[in-house]
This record gives sequence, structure tokens and C-alpha cells, in this order.
Amino acid sequence: MSNYFSSVKHEITGKTNLVLYYILLAYILSLFLKDAPVVSNILMSVIFVLSLAAISKENFRDSIRKNKVLLGIIFFFLLQILSLFLSEDKKEGAALILRRLPLFLLPASFIFINFPKKIWNKIALFYAVTTTLASVIGFTYGAYSYFISKDSGFLYNDNISLILSKQAVYFAFYVSVAIVIFAEQLNQHSEHIIKYRPYFLSAVIWLLFIVFMLASRSAMLSLLFIFFCYVSFQIVRKKKYLEGMLFVLCIVVGVVILSKLFPKTLNRFQGTTETNFQYENKNVENHFNAAYDSSKWNGTNTRIAIWECAVEVWETNPITGTGIGDRTGDLNKKYQEKKFWYALHTNKNTHNQYLDILISMGITGLVLFIILFFIYPIYTFIKEKQILAMIIFVMLAISLVTENMFDRYQGLIFIPFILSLATKIADEKEDPI
Repeated sequence: MSNYFSSVKHEITGKTNLVLYYILLAYILSLFLKDAPVVSNILMSVIFVLSLAAISKENFRDSIRKNKVLLGIIFFFLLQILSLFLSEDKKEGAALILRRLPLFLLPASFIFINFPKKIWNKIALFYAVTTTLASVIGFTYGAYSYFISKDSGFLYNDNISLILSKQAVYFAFYVSVAIVIFAEQLNQHSEHIIKYRPYFLSAVIWLLFIVFMLASRSAMLSLLFIFFCYVSFQIVRKKKYLEGMLFVLCIVVGVVILSKLFPKTLNRFQGTTETNFQYENKNVENHFNAAYDSSKWNGTNTRIAIWECAVEVWETNPITGTGIGDRTGDLNKKYQEKKFWYALHTNKNTHNQYLDILISMGITGLVLFIILFFIYPIYTFIKEKQILAMIIFVMLAISLVTENMFDRYQGLIFIPFILSLATKIADEKEDPI
């Protein structure tokens, strides 16, 4: 397998492109280094500089024409700079712009990196393999902690990704992307893919188990949605209704068995239907590793309370928003006004990227964000039959409903990378080498 990734000299033209290939692999490895953001930042900068060095008069216009989806992401980043000038707290806004710089650097780099499609597929597969190994390390560390402490909570949620410096919800997104990459590779028919197919299938099963143990509701629901759409399409297309129902039944039985063996995952779903709350409630949020207490906050009513505050903030500046520099301050003022002490003391953001953009950039910014990040890209992927890219963008769209992934470094070093990479992925049989 290592030879599969390293034997690329005859497939990549130019020393700059060859160096770029290995730097991209190094960047993927850096995603899982514990507490080492400087490494990712340096590699990101090197990728950007080398991609600029690869620009020529011959490929400039062609690269721009073929990467309109990435141009859309860059355009939205530039809109955030415009929003900065509408902010009173420009220092806070500038800090946020700087933190979100990967949304510019990585898409801009990928526009001018011209690899054969086979190479992009190799990079995607390298990411999936690396993520699988990282999940093994994370779960092993959790299991070791469990045997030392006798606390089964170490087998779940953030404890699995603790050694990787990742929150469970972010690592679950990383893992979900790896699953769909492996699934896409299983549909390829090249000699190398056929050779390693049993390993890829084993990796998918393992990663599905990891998603279950991470107990990320957004990741599980997005994978379930994609799985349902895919299975339904295949059942109808091939008219194998009985086989399809048996397959779904096996999945259900598997989930039931896992729930019995590892019941604490289900604790993450306790209180999901409880939407009532009192802003003045000073109790903390329920934790999966403790008995459920209805007097405490849960994931659902916490978000509903936050979202109500966010909408009220937005209503004061509905068209252009508060400006990205003032969104946090204005939201905290609303928390204080509502006596929402729990959110104020724990520095809660909107826990919804769409609402975050709605507050900071108004309805104008939100509409442009949805068009540039999802509607136009997904339309393009359907037109070009880039199924993997479409799935990854849909998964992100779902994940952003419950998280502000553009506010966390672990989201910002990954999302622009994987979105940019996804736009490059196509079936190897279409590769005109």
C-alpha cells in the first residue's frame, strides 16, 4: 500500500508538482498531530506558495474555468472581509478573518494544482487510510484508559479523539468523510483497488463502529440519510426489493446489537425530544456518562434557547447583519438580557453555522453562503456526475445545522481542504493520462 502512494514519479510532471503531492500527504498527517497547529499552518503556507509557483500563462485561464466551485468559496471569504468594515469591533473581526484564512488559502491553492485524476484519488485514499489509523490510535487510547480506570465512558465520545486533540463531533465528520471515500473506492475497478478491496471493506465497518462510539448525532444522521438515499436508489434501479429489505434489516440488527453492547451511545439521544427550558436555569448540561437529569440542560433545549437568542440578534440588523466583529458581543448581550447564565458562562456560540452567518452578515450573507457553498456546487457535481463530492458537501451542510465549524481550528484546517479535494475527485476510468 505504501508503494501505491509513493510510486507517482511517472504520473506527475514537474518537480514542483511532485513536491506538492508529498506536501499534501504531509498536510493530511498533520491534521492528526496533537496540539501542533503550527505544523499544519506551515504546510498550508507551503502548499499556497508552491501552487502559485505552478501557475503559467497556459494553465491560468483553464484552471480558473475548471474550478468555479472553489472560486465561490473564495468569494465568500472575501465577503467576510467586507463584513469586517461594517463591524464596530474591528479587532475581533480581524482576528476571525485571520482564523478563517484557510477558507482562502486552500481553495486558491487547489485551483492551480493540476494533477491527473488518478493522483487526486490517491490523495483521497491516503486521507481515508490515515483517518482509519488515527481512529485505531484514538480508540486504543480510550480502551487503555478504560482498563486503567474501569470507567467505560473512556470508550465513547470525546475520549476516543482526545489524544488527537479533536472534539467528537469534528472527528466524527473526519471519519464520515473517510467512510464515503472508501465506499467510492470500492466502486473503482483498477488493479490496486481490487487488490485491497477486502481491507477497504474492513475499514468501512471499523469506521462505522467508530462513528457509533463517538456518538455524534449529526454524523450518524447524515450517514443514515446518505445510506437511505443510496440504498433506495439501488433498490429501485435494480428492482431488488427483497435483497434491499434484507440488507436494511441486517443494518438494523447490527445497530441493535451495538446498542446492547455499548449502551452509553444511546445516552446521547436522551432528552432529544425535550424542548422546554428556562433561561435562568443555572444547571450544567447532561453528560452521556451520567444518569439523565431533566433539571439540567440537554443538547436540544440548549440549542433552541441559543437559536432564539440568535434570531433576536439578527432581527436588529436583518439585511447586512451585525458585522463579523460584533456577532459574539451582541449575542452575549442577548444572553445577559435573557439571564441565560449557562450560555454566558460557557461562552456558547450559535451552534449553527447558518445562524452565525445570519447574525454577522444578515440574510444577504446567508443566501450567498448557501448558494456558493451548496446550491451551485451540488448542481455542478450532479451535472458532472461527481457523486463523492456531492455527498461530502451534503454531509457538511447537515453538520453545520448543529455546529459552528468555521469557528474551530479543527474545522478550519479540514473543511476547506476536503471540499477542495472533493472537487477534484472523479472516476479513474475517466482519467485521460
